[in-house]
Amino acid sequence: MLTHVQEIGFRTGQLVVAPIPDQEISAILAAIAKFYGPDVTPATLVPLDDEAELRDALRDASPSIVTIAGTFRTALESDYSGIVIPRIWLDHLDVARRSLVLFALTLCLGRPTATDRIERRIVWDIKARGAALKAGHVPTFSEHAYEADLHTDTQYFPEPERYLLLYFVKPAACGGGVSQLRDMRCLKSQLERTEEGCWALDVLSRQELPFRIPTTFTATASPDTVEVTFARIFGDRPGIRFRTDTLERGLAAFPEYDTPEIRKALTILQAEVDNQTLRLDAYMEADSVLVINNHEVLHGRGAFTDHGRHALRIRIADDIAQDETRVVLKTA
Repeated sequence: MLTHVQEIGFRTGQLVVAPIPDQEISAILAAIAKFYGPDVTPATLVPLDDEAELRDALRDASPSIVTIAGTFRTALESDYSGIVIPRIWLDHLDVARRSLVLFALTLCLGRPTATDRIERRIVWDIKARGAALKAGHVPTFSEHAYEADLHTDTQYFPEPERYLLLYFVKPAACGGGVSQLRDMRCLKSQLERTEEGCWALDVLSRQELPFRIPTTFTATASPDTVEVTFARIFGDRPGIRFRTDTLERGLAAFPEYDTPEIRKALTILQAEVDNQTLRLDAYMEADSVLVINNHEVLHGRGAFTDHGRHALRIRIADDIAQDETRVVLKTA
């Protein structure tokens, strides 16, 4: 079902997958419709209260996705922090049905999570929205065409999802939007080569720092309340938790943590994160898949000008206990 092709570098591997048989795809779609209704669409896919029965039905419907998901999990918990599938053979389906099949695949990998608190959509469209955005809305990385800095997804939550799957419907015709990965083990190894790097690694492995939760995702959803998650950048699970802008906003809200020692350590870390010679860049073609261990690799994206670029994202939790964190609220 899957064949290992090559080591791309920096703990990323390329695998080739055989097409999922048509009868299995039909069975997958029928199983999802049984639980979500015959009019199910990607927009109506939300987490179920009890997913076990649907997961069992999908496993019976498609041995192929069970094999693919199992291979992903084994690889991402051992040799790799990232996997590239050049083609997953879903492009004969419309985008809606592709989304449903990908959802089924991720449900066999773990627990697909809701992107937001309101619509609770599992499958999220990544595209430049431009004029479609409401006035005053601050776009996320998934909504604009600028560079997306290397980061951990949902680093501002107490428990970031373990895995992240990106499916590319249409790459940017301009050649931009290149996916970028920076492996955590490689990053730590580089820091350990110097005395100051070892010092920074030690500081950022001990000190909890505030990551500000975007207002949309806070418990109160009020702009008058600042909510942050205090966590270490380097830990056990996740191995790395990092995103510059949410950390800077957290430090602005809790300036007592913005000490010269922390600032120096962050500067050393950022310089190593930005080391392009040890970053994997991959231009993902149409119908390709990138799946990563969100706890062990930072990911980002180059800027692009072709607003027709379109990808689908699903985050997947594994529900294994993570490092202790604390959420703190204060009045803005």
